[in-house]
Amino acid sequence: MTDKESSIRTIYRFTLWIFLAYKAVCIVALGFQFTDSDQTVMWQAAMDIARGDFHNLFWYGQTYSSNLESLLAVPLLWLNVPVYLALPTLSGLLSLMPIVMFADIAARNGRYACAVLVLMLSLAFPVEYWQTTMLSRGFIQGIACVSLGFYIIFRTRMSIMFALAGLLIAGGIWQNPNAIFLISALPLMAHRFRPLSRISIALSGAVAATIMWFALRALAVRHMEYIVHPEPPMEWGMQYFMQHVVKFKSMLSHTFYMGIYNVVFLALFIWLIPKNKYLYISLSALFVLFLVVIGFNKTGDFSNNVFFGPGRFFLAIPYVLLFFISFTEKDIKKINSRFIVVFLLGIAGNMFVQHSNIQFMCREYAPVFVEKIAELKKNCREIKKSAAENNIQLILMGDHYMQETITCGCAGFDNDFPVALRPKYERRGWLWSEYGKQIPGKVMLLDSHLSEDSIRNKFSFEKVNVRGNGYVLKTGNLNNKEIMQRLFPAEHFH
Repeated sequence: MTDKESSIRTIYRFTLWIFLAYKAVCIVALGFQFTDSDQTVMWQAAMDIARGDFHNLFWYGQTYSSNLESLLAVPLLWLNVPVYLALPTLSGLLSLMPIVMFADIAARNGRYACAVLVLMLSLAFPVEYWQTTMLSRGFIQGIACVSLGFYIIFRTRMSIMFALAGLLIAGGIWQNPNAIFLISALPLMAHRFRPLSRISIALSGAVAATIMWFALRALAVRHMEYIVHPEPPMEWGMQYFMQHVVKFKSMLSHTFYMGIYNVVFLALFIWLIPKNKYLYISLSALFVLFLVVIGFNKTGDFSNNVFFGPGRFFLAIPYVLLFFISFTEKDIKKINSRFIVVFLLGIAGNMFVQHSNIQFMCREYAPVFVEKIAELKKNCREIKKSAAENNIQLILMGDHYMQETITCGCAGFDNDFPVALRPKYERRGWLWSEYGKQIPGKVMLLDSHLSEDSIRNKFSFEKVNVRGNGYVLKTGNLNNKEIMQRLFPAEHFH
């Protein structure tokens, strides 16, 4: 190895460590500071699995989107890492894994300067993009699985490992179809499928993943009484396609910078990518997949809020583009200063710090309640204190704006937090089977919309000092289900 090649390799290693350190700061700045009503459902699943209380692999109350992130976070819980730190850490690592693996593919082929660019160009996407990838929401787990399958294809010398790769690729797509864009990169790996028997081996893994997925889904469907969010209807139509083309800019606003930044990035991308038929096939496949995806009705279901943004549908596209760049053979060894790397990371870090706040992330309403973790912890402590003072064993949630952040989230701070249940959209329906017939004598009700007069007509109560409206109801000989039916006669509950 020449001195110049050795220098480039050193710069790559230096860049990799700086990149990982920077991303660790981002995880702390974002994942350790904020949570939301969906993430706390993942907290609950992780805590349940950690103590051996396994219900199904899907998100509670659904028959789609798996709880893989919760499952993978369990070892951290066993090491006594708090769940509100374990889940963001795990999700952050999953978001980094594809980038690091793609850079490693370039580096192992002697393209160290290219590996540096893969790491650095990953910072060229909007802040909202990286915020979305690091959320513990099931957005990234499919992409991470497919990327790991690709990495195995490149690293393995044993054909049997292609079965594992096929299992990861198919399993990742079933977990979250947003990973489908990565499939467009398969033509670039055609040379790795020699002998051709490796194709059949990989397909056997894909078939196994498909069978396992639908078997697990069949188990979940056996308890449809627990399903509060049925799988949304997926419709493809030209009317949806035309509607989404018109708002093309909004759809990609969390994935690409709009305007001159796109022109610069596109020019750099065209210069860097390898020029061969396999790349052109992959680019064509990526474009076709994009046209197909925007024709689905679900693709238009978003707001400018990062917790419910358009970026979640197109999260895999930047990863695909970086994967393409990792194959370049261009002579780009003129990166000769570590200070350039530090300077670019400094700019990216400054942008992240400016934009990683609750006001920026939640610029529009979304059907997901977002909360600062410190504030939620304080609220949970106040609720538990009031419950203890009034000898309350069960909390009933009405139409309270904090929703799962209380029913599922508070247990993440205190294992002894009282059981809290909702009448409608309770994702843990099995708890109604356990607690529904109990006669509490009195309960704590948290509700933001019921008037005091409407409550007084049904129960005598005392107000408690907690965030939102809190009441201690004297309920006599009524059981918990009867209490909820009296309070909310029009609501469905388990």
